[in-house]
Amino acid sequence: MANGKDKSPTLHLSLRRFYVAPEKVREGVAALDPEETRHLARVLRLGVGAQVAVGDGQGRNWKAVVESLDPQGAVLKLVAGLEPWGESPLPLALCIGLAKGETLDGVMRQATEMGVREILPFVSERSEKAAPERQARRLARWRRLARESLKSCQRSHLPYIHPPREFGAILAGPEEVKLLFYEDERGGGLEACLRRPRPSGVRLIIGPEGGFSPREAAQARDAGFQVVSLGPRRLKVETAVLAALALVQFAWGDLK
Repeated sequence: MANGKDKSPTLHLSLRRFYVAPEKVREGVAALDPEETRHLARVLRLGVGAQVAVGDGQGRNWKAVVESLDPQGAVLKLVAGLEPWGESPLPLALCIGLAKGETLDGVMRQATEMGVREILPFVSERSEKAAPERQARRLARWRRLARESLKSCQRSHLPYIHPPREFGAILAGPEEVKLLFYEDERGGGLEACLRRPRPSGVRLIIGPEGGFSPREAAQARDAGFQVVSLGPRRLKVETAVLAALALVQFAWGDLK
């Protein structure tokens, strides 16, 4: 494996960064997949001997040297470990209703950039319904977009994106604070909630374009969620996600 660990907090900033699947790291080398190899060789025009940074999305990062180039996968020699970086101290899970078109593509990028650790898409009464085949294709695309965002936003951990599930299935979770953002909620409560000390974890639920039904809001309350509002205006899904994550990360995370 790589010799020692480089503790320089800024070393990785000067290196081009690549993602490698965890199972492709062994015996001191990392094998990039064809897509990452194309980006390295054709887009960035890096060759054998170039110094780069590589991470497996699970907190392991290395300084590496391009050892060989092949269309099926570049081989990187791992030179030194790099300290993890870019992770929020707040364990944060985002549950998001299936939305139309490519709306959730942007959400996956934003959630990765905002430090979310777990993303749980769900089907609700007013969300888009999709065939299993389409859901599988979308899941693969979302995970690819998260990997791309991981590199650009300088994180060490890739958020885990679950396959879509039913609304009731995402109500159970170990988080200390659970919030559902409901467009018909006018009772406030979010400001007071955000004043509490940092919890051990937070689970957020944001609905699709049509929002939640009263039955679903009541179901969430019964499951221990606090139902809160993001203000008097109707927000697009992408706007609601970004607003909610920014508020929570400012209160309890690392947006200081």
